[in-house]
Amino acid sequence: MRTLGWLFVFLGLLLLMREFHPSFLDWLRPYAPYIRDAFWGVTLVAFGLYMLTRRALRRAVLILYLIYLLLYLVV
Repeated sequence: MRTLGWLFVFLGLLLLMREFHPSFLDWLRPYAPYIRDAFWGVTLVAFGLYMLTRRALRRAVLILYLIYLLLYLVV
């Protein structure tokens, strides 16, 4: 649960930076449509990999998916 708490704090800081200093994430703006359009595909692939892999790799899949979700929510 601590990791989830840190994730929410990081997400909140990114959203605040986007609100008060919009140029902070300008380098991601060209990729925004690609990140948004690929949501269901990335979700299904991550879910499938999570189900197929063992415990150690599950954590890596989960971390990569959370990074994608952060990008999805911020752009």
